[in-house]
Amino acid sequence: MKYAVYVEGKAELLFVADVLAKYSNYDPVVVGFRCINLNDDSFEYVQFPMQGDVETSRDFYQIVNVNNDGLVISKLRKDIPNLVKQGYEIIVGLRDVFSADYKLLCTHQQVNMGLISEMHEVQSGQLNVVEGADVRLHYAIMEYETWMMALMGNYVSSKGGDFAKILEKIGIENINEYEEYLKKYMIDKLSKLDNIIIYNPDSTSGIVSFNAKDVFAQDAGSFLNTKHVAIRTGNHCEKMLHNII
Repeated sequence: MKYAVYVEGKAELLFVADVLAKYSNYDPVVVGFRCINLNDDSFEYVQFPMQGDVETSRDFYQIVNVNNDGLVISKLRKDIPNLVKQGYEIIVGLRDVFSADYKLLCTHQQVNMGLISEMHEVQSGQLNVVEGADVRLHYAIMEYETWMMALMGNYVSSKGGDFAKILEKIGIENINEYEEYLKKYMIDKLSKLDNIIIYNPDSTSGIVSFNAKDVFAQDAGSFLNTKHVAIRTGNHCEKMLHNII
């Protein structure tokens, strides 16, 4: 079966690919996927991550990053007829709960299920462009870090633990101290590589900003993701903030 999944950002693209890879136990015969970045009307295939192919994988997913939380609906409307012709049986749009249009209606960043249901009904109706096509629209808190924290919390709870109490037992000061150790270790190792540029070696936070020379940031991030190293690539998630700072 062929699936097309449209997401709003690079981190979400990597997240979906990672979930599919783990779900299939990294077996390309069970699940295959390829990732695509859309930029205006052009597109580019992402070299990493990638698994299997449309010919040999039992289930194949085309994961498309539209690079903007306001474009999932419009891009899907445009692409659905062509996707159906190409044999994609299930077409999925993943939208961030806290998208720009949501914030216009809900000024406080809270999950309003009634509002989400209304938006889902309206926007799902906008996707009925091909009769009989199986098009599905889903809403989630799409920020990558939030998903990771939620997954960690759910895992601890499933084992009978209390996430908050575990953090309290470890101690925030101990966590900060270990984070500082990891940051210094990373900077020490990266600084010995000629092809790595470190932008904030003296940072007092746990964040290290760096680039690999002559390597597109997302390609580097996608490659590291295949090695189970999760990093944030590209622009800041709150792009409007850059107009202020």
